[in-house]
Amino acid sequence: MPVQRFFLSTEFSFGPGARKELTRLVQAEDRVIIITDAGLVKAGVVAMVEEVLQGRVAGLEVFSQVSVNPHAADVEAACRAARTCGATAVVAVGGGSPMDVAKMVSVLLTNPGTLADYQWERKPFTRPGLKLIVLPTTAGTGSEGTATAVIIDRDTKQGIVGDELLPRAALLDPELMASLPPAITATTGMDALTHAVEALVARGANPFTNALAAEAVRLIAKYLRRAFACGDDLEAREGMALASTLAGVAMDQAGLGVVHAMAGPLSSYYNVPHGLANAVVLPLGMRYNLVAVPEKYAFIAGLLGVPVQNLTSRAAALEAVRAVQELQADLQIRPTLKDDLRDPADIEKFAREAVAMFICRANPRVVSAADCQRLFAEVFVYKE
Repeated sequence: MPVQRFFLSTEFSFGPGARKELTRLVQAEDRVIIITDAGLVKAGVVAMVEEVLQGRVAGLEVFSQVSVNPHAADVEAACRAARTCGATAVVAVGGGSPMDVAKMVSVLLTNPGTLADYQWERKPFTRPGLKLIVLPTTAGTGSEGTATAVIIDRDTKQGIVGDELLPRAALLDPELMASLPPAITATTGMDALTHAVEALVARGANPFTNALAAEAVRLIAKYLRRAFACGDDLEAREGMALASTLAGVAMDQAGLGVVHAMAGPLSSYYNVPHGLANAVVLPLGMRYNLVAVPEKYAFIAGLLGVPVQNLTSRAAALEAVRAVQELQADLQIRPTLKDDLRDPADIEKFAREAVAMFICRANPRVVSAADCQRLFAEVFVYKE
């Protein structure tokens, strides 16, 4: 086995009121830019963070123009806003989209070159970014614990990777998540579950990532339905926040697979929310990979609360798929994207793009274009 690496420099604080740790993490001379989206401003969530910083820093600006699936233009606009206000610290408030944009703003303000240099030319960062503190408002992406930012450009979701993208600190405050609507709670929670499941079966899995991903699955099985049913259940919200972070760290360092590869073009071309795309594809990807690592999916079934003591590995693995489908149904997530298909020719195009993605290399089963095309046909329930 090759030598493997596990690295994490982010400080995590969690629990109700964790946002107040900002007073310790920023200085009076800092000029802070908050990067978020318009929905969170309207919902009053950003105001809860502004209240902590108001009067304690030299400057405070809010950039709230981040899209649901962030594009290069979002990063460029946020960078302009940060330069205009002379930002010395970046605070992200939101899900994966604001966090990923904030990561890129942090490093692009201290490193020479453009987003394209780092995204497409793989130029390495040579300097640390601005101080970056993130406050997740969804329990899904896990971006607060990853050294990756994913931005759409050239009709492709393309990741940028570097240790410099790890936030200085992440504040997991369930009070910021209490107003999250049930539908978004559901899809972001399934996103976290997808991270954990793919990390557990990935080729890059190791004892560190396995421990984190397994605990994430256990927490999601315990708390996701509760958070969906009763948004102000702060115990459930905190449990899901922890699960999301654990799963994010695990998948960032173990790798992902066919589920995320397929979710990429669904978001890039059809603007399907990332969590919904993962939720629909997850049981299909699990069933596809089952032949390669049945014992791992059997383990996942146990984490999901399925009694597996008297089952074979294959039977238990199939129960894991069924448990995910039951969770999907309980969360009122549609099982297919049958109404989203615009052109049947897109199925072949999406399959080619998914198979070409770097993340497919970590999938436990070698993914062929033909197999991926068949899986996309199931996503769209398309038959010639």
